[in-house]
Amino acid sequence: MATPGSKTARVGGNSACVEIRSGETLIICDAGTGIRELGLSLCQQKSPLRLSILLSHLHLDHFIGLPFFKPLYMKNNQFLIGGPVRRGMTFRSDLIRVTSPPHFPLPLLESPAQLQFRSLGTKSFFIDNVRVVPSQLHHPGGALGWRFYFPNGKSLVHVSDNEPNGKTFTKKMIAWMKGADLLIHDAQYTPSEYRAKKQGWGHSPYTYPLELAAEAGVKKVFLFHHDPEHDDRTLQKLLADARRYVKSKQWKVTCDLAREGKTIFL
Repeated sequence: MATPGSKTARVGGNSACVEIRSGETLIICDAGTGIRELGLSLCQQKSPLRLSILLSHLHLDHFIGLPFFKPLYMKNNQFLIGGPVRRGMTFRSDLIRVTSPPHFPLPLLESPAQLQFRSLGTKSFFIDNVRVVPSQLHHPGGALGWRFYFPNGKSLVHVSDNEPNGKTFTKKMIAWMKGADLLIHDAQYTPSEYRAKKQGWGHSPYTYPLELAAEAGVKKVFLFHHDPEHDDRTLQKLLADARRYVKSKQWKVTCDLAREGKTIFL
């Protein structure tokens, strides 16, 4: 959940939303509360918007900002909204169900913008000239991660909600993200928090994405999906501990915290 306030001002307190740009292609991963601020920024663009929104899953913290995304209410904008199939329902019907009355006063389908919906599985697809390779994550109810292959030869892996799930699953994750330039991965817990009472909750200790990156040859990791109880001070300590962990293993991996407004170039 979002936790804005003075204690989270440095890292940021909004829930998940990542903007990815490749040339004229714009992709948004998840629509947590962070998408509202992004929408205000995008509204400064004079020409109509054409972009894609990929939702990893339909837990509240990953779509709750969508009805407050101002560009939805501008009739010349075009959006592809994609996400996983759940319980045999199409993604379209599932998303409309949770973003319409009584949950929100204006039904999503009545938004003035042009909307196209796509149910997604693990089959790769293209958004313009960006190749997207999804992978199933280990999270209650299911979720999808995304690997993006860009025309410049770089690639990025986005893993919002994911938990360790044995050797077979880990090997699959390593193979999927092999050689990526950047990994953005759930690191909600410290190892002690995870061991004490968080196993089975669908999130990772910060050690897990670092281990994946080291085995997969990923150059850089951004620790993501911060716990709402972790304020700026707690997260700075978590980052310092994560860097010490990498150093103790002698891995050639750099890591940092995902922060609101941070821009990364590949």
